[in-house]
Parts: sequence; structure tokens; C-alpha cells
Amino acid sequence: MVPLWEILWVLAALVTGIVMFGAWTGPHRVISNLSRWAIWMRIRPVPAWLSARSADRWAFRGGLLLLVLLLAIAWFVPSLSPPETPAAVPDSSAAPTKPADRPTRPDRHIDVDLQNAIRVHVPKAKRVRIVVLKDDPEADQFAWEIDAFLRAEGYTVVSPRLFFAMTEGAMTPVGTAIYPEEKDLNIVNIRIGLNDRP
Repeated sequence: MVPLWEILWVLAALVTGIVMFGAWTGPHRVISNLSRWAIWMRIRPVPAWLSARSADRWAFRGGLLLLVLLLAIAWFVPSLSPPETPAAVPDSSAAPTKPADRPTRPDRHIDVDLQNAIRVHVPKAKRVRIVVLKDDPEADQFAWEIDAFLRAEGYTVVSPRLFFAMTEGAMTPVGTAIYPEEKDLNIVNIRIGLNDRP
């Protein structure tokens, strides 16, 4: 929703511009241009102060002053708006819970076997999509290493990456797999599952 002050600002600037335009141009030079525009718009009787030649000068100078004022208002008013409130502020009184202990395994790194598997099974003419196990920082880090290797080798990597999660009770894939995309034969997927390193 547009704030009311912005609508009023636009209307004031528009009216000021129209009055300035009317004061600058007109059909005759003997009387003021504003009075001729008033006659053309069938506004009668035209006041004597509007018929005087000086009315155009005063209208134009006043319009310039009003536009400067409107610009100053537009410059300062948005900075006075209150900052957006955050969506949610966490409760700082509660102690953080310790994450569940998971057996730690050494981080995976791209080795010669995986490099050779990619070179043999993934043609460079095809694009590569990396599919990563969701909420697994180790798998995400391994995906970055594979991405860097693919780009260094000249492969086209599809962005953004896809993340997957298994339904409750389903077996989560382990290790790294290379397989073609079912819907697009020009894409080869590299899926990164759980770390299978002992």
C-alpha cells in the first residue's frame, strides 16, 4: 500500500508542474499566460491579479520554490520511517540444547577414483547437476569440492544445486552415485549421500 504522503507529494508536484508550464507558455503575450489558460478552460471572470504579466513570473518562481521544497521533503521523510522489525527474536533465557551425538567420520575429499569415475562416465557435452543430502554440512562441503573439480575440468554445472531428504523410515543413500537425469538426457546427476568412510 502506498503511503498517503507519497500520493499527496505526487499530486502537489504534478499541479506545480502544470501551473509552471501554463505560466511559461501561452497563446498571447499582452496578458499573462495563466489568464489565457483560465479563459481557454472557461473559467470566468478572470481576476485582475491573474491577468497581470507579473503573475506568470510569480507562478514560475513560486513553482520552482515549491518543487525544491517537495524534493527536500522526499529526501528527508523516508529516512524517518521506523526500521523493519525482525520476524522473530529468539528467547535468550533458554539455554541452548546440545546437538545429538553423531559418530564422527573423517571428512570426504575428492580422490583419484572419483575423479576417474567422473571423467569416464560423464561426457563433457552433458551438463552436471549436483544433488546433496539436505542438512548435512559434510556432504555440502564435499559437494563444493566436486563442483570445483567439475568446473576446473571444463564441465558445465547446473545451478542451483538440488537437495534431497528421505521420508521417515526410508533408507538414506550412502556414498556418491553418478546417474543420468530421467527427465532430461542432457543432464547427469552426481548424488552425494551419507559419508561412508569408516
